[in-house]
Formats: sequence, C-alpha cells, structure tokens
Amino acid sequence: MLLLCLWIGGIAGFWLQRAIDDGLPLDKKTGVILINIVFLNLGWFGVIWMLLKEHQIQWKEAFGFSTHRLGVILVHGFLTAILGCCMVFILGNLLKHGLEVMGIEVATQEIVDTFQNAEHVYQRVLIGITAVVLAPCIEELLFRGVIFTAMRQHLPRVIALLGSSFIFGLVHANKLSLIPLTCLALLFARLYEKTGNLWAPIFAHAAFNSINLGFMLLSSELNSSNMP
Repeated sequence: MLLLCLWIGGIAGFWLQRAIDDGLPLDKKTGVILINIVFLNLGWFGVIWMLLKEHQIQWKEAFGFSTHRLGVILVHGFLTAILGCCMVFILGNLLKHGLEVMGIEVATQEIVDTFQNAEHVYQRVLIGITAVVLAPCIEELLFRGVIFTAMRQHLPRVIALLGSSFIFGLVHANKLSLIPLTCLALLFARLYEKTGNLWAPIFAHAAFNSINLGFMLLSSELNSSNMP
C-alpha cells in the first residue's frame, strides 16, 4: 500500500511539474506539499490499517484510544510538548554552534524552510494542517503505536525506546535535528508507555508542532517589520 502510494505520488509529481511548466497557476513547492499530504500520509495510514485488519485487531485495542480521563491526558500531553520545545531548542542551538565551529554546513528541514519563506498564505495553511493534524496522527500511529510497541514485545525496553526514537529522528532526514528529534521521540514514547493511550503523544506532538509554527510565524513577522 505504501509503495503503491509512493509510486502514484511520483507519477503525480511528474505530471504536476509538467502542468506547472505549461502554465498551471501553482508553484512547485505547493505541489510537493499537496502530494505529500495526499499520498504519503494516506500510504502510511493504509499500511497500519492493513496490519490491524490482518491481525483482526480493533483500533482501540491496538492503541488504547479512550476518552477516559481525557483532561488528564491532555495536560500530560501539553506539559510534554512544553518540555520537548525547551529541550529541542537547547539541543538544536548547541548542535548548530558545534557544527558551525567544525565548518559543517547547517541547513534547516525543507518543510521548515518552505514554511518560513512561503510566498502565499495557502502554503502555510497546507503545512499547518499537515504539521498539526496529519503528521501527529500518522507519525504517532506508526512510530509509537506500531514500531515502538513491536520492538517492546521482542526487545529490552531501553532498546525499544532508543531504537524507535532514533528511527523517528532519522526519517526526518536532517543532521541538525537528528539528535533533538530522537530525544523528543523518547519523550513521546515514554508518555505513551505511561498513559497507555495514543491520544497522549498525538496531542503532545500536535502541541509541539503548533508551538513551533507559532514561533516561526512570530519570527517572520518581526523580521518583516524590522526590514528598512
């Protein structure tokens, strides 16, 4: 399912670029965002759905989805997001300084760069929807709900925590964010382990991304207002 969605996404991307070259009023970056939203996220969701169907497991049974003590879970999620923001900010700046001292080129994630330098409002809206709604749901289902849980069943707890978290950091494909995001994933995995309810890390993930998008918007506005 995932490979099929990636293949379809590649074909769609090719024809989208052809359409843009032929005069379609849509820039390439927005097209890439749309393809990522429609195909990649649906691909991961399809894989998870097929796994559950194959093993005849309900979503609630597999991931502990429950509204019981939802207020407490949301508080835990928000506090985890705040802690994650502080940790990622500190680690990110330390690593950036260290890499620059060593003469290693530092670049932000492509999606972050696209959001900060967006030429149109709808680009930021699409990225915002992806970051606050789609990514938290799909990534938490995959990395905490499936990968961490599977590793926890067959490996020592520490290896499951570190391994699944490292994979999460690795797939974001950015050397500057690898360690910070790995540490963030450790927080999310521990939160899921503590609550037994995947809503907790999903909300923490959504809150974390929301806070970061808010700071990026504020930074963009301040930079714009300071321009001569």
